[in-house]
Amino acid sequence: MRRTAAAVCFFALLCAAPIGSAQARRRQALQIITPALPAPVAGEKYDVQLRATGGHPPYRWTLQGGAALPPGLTLDPISGRITGTPESSDEFSVLVEVADSAEPPLTHRKLLVAQNGAPLTVRWTIRPHIVANNIAGAVRVSNGSHDTVDMTVIVMAVNENGRATALRYERLNLPPGKETPDLTFDVALPVGQYVAHVDAVGEVADKKAIYRDRREVDGLIVQSQ
Repeated sequence: MRRTAAAVCFFALLCAAPIGSAQARRRQALQIITPALPAPVAGEKYDVQLRATGGHPPYRWTLQGGAALPPGLTLDPISGRITGTPESSDEFSVLVEVADSAEPPLTHRKLLVAQNGAPLTVRWTIRPHIVANNIAGAVRVSNGSHDTVDMTVIVMAVNENGRATALRYERLNLPPGKETPDLTFDVALPVGQYVAHVDAVGEVADKKAIYRDRREVDGLIVQSQ
């Protein structure tokens, strides 16, 4: 049977299925929608949220095929977050499986690759540092996808009490294969110990795709006003 004839036959079967089977068809839509992973940077905190859609949340995440994350990184099976401080900047790939809460559970597997060609990559061009009572630095974001990305970049400093201060906010359309200029920041802050982090979120609306990357530096101490 040719592919077009098979497709017509399949569509006819779907239309003839009982209404009660609609829920079952929706349940079969479980899939991992994380497109790729950002490349690790040795010694810098890594925090990536894996994402899935369909099925019956909550989900459970596991590594498959004897795969292991690089030293310093772990996967939380409940939240689906890969976090830690990688020991190297080597690219890696990992086979991830998500299972939903149905009985029996639906599952979906996807090979995720962490490399510099990821859809969205953040890098410090000037690592956050203290200048008098300021936190200064610069960041760039690269678009490794084949689409123009509607992107938001937010650089924040959070002190030991959880108070957050915006260091830089930028919203722009980033064409495929392009990189932002240096997004610099130099902001005075009260005395305290800070964690500086940058979050980049890009959206391709017509594909319903969302890309993310994050970098973080801690141990920044403002000692004087």
